[in-house]
Amino acid sequence: MDRAESYRTAPDKFILHDDAIKGGTAIIRGTRMTVYPVLGRIDHGEKVDDVLGDNLDIPSEAIEAAVTYARTHPLVERRGGKPWSDTA
Repeated sequence: MDRAESYRTAPDKFILHDDAIKGGTAIIRGTRMTVYPVLGRIDHGEKVDDVLGDNLDIPSEAIEAAVTYARTHPLVERRGGKPWSDTA
């Protein structure tokens, strides 16, 4: 139950969407760090402490919130190429 409550409140406390910062991509509040590279570091084997070591002013709860947010709100990739050309 504690984990569910943490999941519910953490995004409001630690995650920010601001169109003036990184085009509105979710960032850790008080930084310009988007949540997706944080998830990438964790998914590639780094520990939360490793990320914290590079960002001493960010609380561990913010890193955990960023990872949870990025996992539950995956990026939608844009279609590449030239959509106006007929490749068929």
